[in-house]
Amino acid sequence: MSHVKFEIPADDLKRASAFYKNVFGWSTMDLPFNYVVLDTDGNPVNPMASSGGISPRNDFVKAPVLIINVGSIDETAKKIKETGGETLNVKQQVGDFGYSMYIKDTEGSIMCLWEEIKK
Repeated sequence: MSHVKFEIPADDLKRASAFYKNVFGWSTMDLPFNYVVLDTDGNPVNPMASSGGISPRNDFVKAPVLIINVGSIDETAKKIKETGGETLNVKQQVGDFGYSMYIKDTEGSIMCLWEEIKK
């Protein structure tokens, strides 16, 4: 079963982080690779069990996207291509946490696959 999170793009991560803290009471944690992890419950952030994150706006993340936790990005990417979707970038390691890859479904929606690093 896949676990789903969300990612919100921002031009200014500090400004966006302050917005979500002040408006909704969400907890945030800045990571050293230009990303903010957040929790919508207001409790201290646990990066491995967070609600989602705020990322720099880029070619793939122009609007909020779902992050879908999968067992294997490589296997899921193969299925995506076989069923008419497309991958938008190569699998990338994200710190010591896991790997990500952006995909486009058959309807043009952008999503992010997430595979945790097994320790």
